[in-house]
Amino acid sequence: MRLDKNPVSLKGLIGIDRSIQYLESMLQHESSNVRVIGIWGMGGIGKTTIAQEILNKLCSGYDGYCFFVNVKEEIRRHGIITLKEIFFSTLLQENVKMITANGLPNYIKRKIGRMKVLIVLDDVNDSDLLEKLFGNHDWFGPGSRIILTTRDKQVLIANKVHVDDIYQVGVLNPSEALELFILHAFNQKHFDMEYYKLSKRVVCYAKGIPLVLKVLGGLLCGKDKEVWESQLDKLKNMPNTDVYNAMRLSYDDLDRKEQKIFLDLACFFIGLDVKVDLIKVLLKDNERDNSVVVGLERLKDKSLITISKYNIVYMHDIIQEMGWEIVRQESIEDPGSRSRLWDADDIYEVLKNNKGTESIRSIRADLSAIRELKLSPDTFTKMSKLQFLYFPHQGCVDNFPHRLQSFSVELRYFVWRYFPLKSLPENFSAKNLVLLDLSYSRVEKLWDGVQNLKNLKEVKVSGSKNLKELPNLSEATNLEVLDISACPQLASVIPSIFSLNKLKIMKLNYQSFTQMIIDNHTSSISFFTLQGSTKQKKLISVTSEELISCVCYKEKPSSFVCQSKLEMFRITESDMGRLPSSFMNLRRQRYLRVLDPRELLMIESGSVDVIDCKSLKDVLVLVEQFRYNSSDVDIQNYQGLIEESVVVALDAISSTVETVFDHSELIDDKILIHIDEEKLNPSKIIDE
Repeated sequence: MRLDKNPVSLKGLIGIDRSIQYLESMLQHESSNVRVIGIWGMGGIGKTTIAQEILNKLCSGYDGYCFFVNVKEEIRRHGIITLKEIFFSTLLQENVKMITANGLPNYIKRKIGRMKVLIVLDDVNDSDLLEKLFGNHDWFGPGSRIILTTRDKQVLIANKVHVDDIYQVGVLNPSEALELFILHAFNQKHFDMEYYKLSKRVVCYAKGIPLVLKVLGGLLCGKDKEVWESQLDKLKNMPNTDVYNAMRLSYDDLDRKEQKIFLDLACFFIGLDVKVDLIKVLLKDNERDNSVVVGLERLKDKSLITISKYNIVYMHDIIQEMGWEIVRQESIEDPGSRSRLWDADDIYEVLKNNKGTESIRSIRADLSAIRELKLSPDTFTKMSKLQFLYFPHQGCVDNFPHRLQSFSVELRYFVWRYFPLKSLPENFSAKNLVLLDLSYSRVEKLWDGVQNLKNLKEVKVSGSKNLKELPNLSEATNLEVLDISACPQLASVIPSIFSLNKLKIMKLNYQSFTQMIIDNHTSSISFFTLQGSTKQKKLISVTSEELISCVCYKEKPSSFVCQSKLEMFRITESDMGRLPSSFMNLRRQRYLRVLDPRELLMIESGSVDVIDCKSLKDVLVLVEQFRYNSSDVDIQNYQGLIEESVVVALDAISSTVETVFDHSELIDDKILIHIDEEKLNPSKIIDE
């Protein structure tokens, strides 16, 4: 047990100045109240080092101080009574005995009530530690400060640390990381340049975690380049033991469900940019399971994951490697008996020798990186518990069997781009399927008949040139994304698709359709992409209060109704004439781009970006539109505008317009801009 009364002199402190300065300002904030400060971060990030340095710098301003190391472990080994005895004996410099774990003797309360103290409790994992140790920390004298370090943010909140008094420690930047590594690898601040590239590889691997830099620096100190190379190669498949053990402590604190979520993220979902909302669905044990929400929050509090403002889950590489090693240890010699596969060599071994088992829960691999292999028809049949499959790139399709016998009925996330077969197995079950992506595949059809598709949220088959029919998706009542673009042989779709009331994103290619009528059904769509043919005329009437973006190639919808949220509208190669009059009322429109329209005469809209408008005669931008949007006019390749007029809103003229047009005059609060042909320089505008 270590409890320091005297400050420890720390050498080689690099990259913590900002943290020290920030925490000093928090601690020295003028307040007579007892204040509790939390230092929070992942394992090995430097929380203890920062807390020690804070104590060193500030302890002289207090009547008493102490640094209690590894509180979690000491409570486990010795119990709370022994801990309190040692703590108060050190703080008061006398022998203190406790009869009970609850509260404090009155004479101790009187003594500490007259003392201004600085206390550091390191590696706290107990949600009521302060109450157990002190009863009420307000018993300390005015101006006292207590610092808690922890990997778990919720522990701080449970100990009544205000959220504004929690400081999260970040990683070192690359230059700081290199400096710290050099100090430990060479015992000095300078080193032989022949080791520079190898040192940079270590720094890249460590991703700013001080513990990793210190441990690897110590391992490589005094070793030749051959040993350095060998150690770096070894790290590709096996983390350093000291680093792994330090990182695993956070994992061991999780319950069984939280551990499963963590391993699914580390071994499959990290790097796929899957939104949190979809992960919550994919990781449910059953329909009524709502534990994923609290599980993700727990991982975030433990500094095992972060969630971006775009709702994407991220994980530090060293934390992810720890997760990989946990799964490797499930079966060191037989990867087919592990729960999750991600390593190309392991997957090659399992698929080549048909060694898959029901233990396998997820497979994620780049098939293009896997050596040529031949699959058996029953390769996936043995993997009866497989839930997540991700093959994003093309493999050696010539060595695939003509058919696969089956996939797991448990399959939820199924991405196999460039799928080499004409169809999925005849007995394929989509009952648990949430996401299906067979883009650029050879499939002619997916499955026959009506299936229970209540869990299905996304279907993507874009670029599947042989696809001739879609399955009946009428039961996919939760479908949000449908991408059937660039499927030239797809002759028709069941109209009921367009009445699915949760459909938000639709990408549609209908140039080969014999008939396509979409009218008054697409009320929920937010993002709509339409690819047609200038040789065919079909009715496309888009009616959606939720529509934000519409992109059309070689076609435009015949009408827009109530598009109050529309922000972007792009049209390419369309014989359109005029845009619909309903565009006059689009209050949120920010971006309108028209690329090579055949017969466009007038645009009446908000922000306009017109490209290759050879036949364009007038651009009318109404003042009313610019009350809601910051807009500009950028017209390129516009021979049709020469000696014609352009009317724009007074406050909507961009610098580009001003450099091209002159001879302007004010007419009814608008500027009538005449084109000076001599100054017209389309290439200049394009460059700008």
